[in-house]
Amino acid sequence: MIKAKVLLVDDDGIALLVHNKMLEKHAQVVTATNANEALEIIKKDKSFAVIVSDQYMPEMNGAELLQHVTTMAPNMVRIMITGFADLAVAMQAVNLGNVFRFLVKPCCKEDLVLAVVDGINKYRQDTGQIPPKTMLTEQLTEREREVLRLLGDGFTSGEISLAMGITIGTVKTHVHHIFGKLEVNNRIKAVAKAKSMGII
Repeated sequence: MIKAKVLLVDDDGIALLVHNKMLEKHAQVVTATNANEALEIIKKDKSFAVIVSDQYMPEMNGAELLQHVTTMAPNMVRIMITGFADLAVAMQAVNLGNVFRFLVKPCCKEDLVLAVVDGINKYRQDTGQIPPKTMLTEQLTEREREVLRLLGDGFTSGEISLAMGITIGTVKTHVHHIFGKLEVNNRIKAVAKAKSMGII
């Protein structure tokens, strides 16, 4: 399948470069250094699956930008990144821009990639690009599949953490997302469903 297009918007050139590097294996990435530039890009090309915007930018902030995007390209999945864990900002972003995920800088690669991959899958599902059964299988990231395989082998969260070289907190995040995607509420059901679908 052709890589989906993702638009990164941030007035911080270094952050833009770092996030671009994090995502380049997972998507076709286009960058913009301010909201107005992003809107011009979207006017010319509405095929972006995901937009990832910084909140604090001059002239127009991220929440305002994403509000415009909801009108210009309703199916584009919206992700917000900000340098401050500010609940008021998060609420503004959710209310104005119908934000899919809210991330806090500095954003680790795993969190950003996970959010964007989930966003791409949501976009493909919403636009009917993937049949439901295929969609469920493809929703799982490579890391989530690896966690599922280890769960299937009876590994605990601590053992998975050591085996994969990630924190227990990250393991729990993966497990939480796996439960949501497979529509189950415990590990036994997750493993059983994954095996029945041929995922593991």
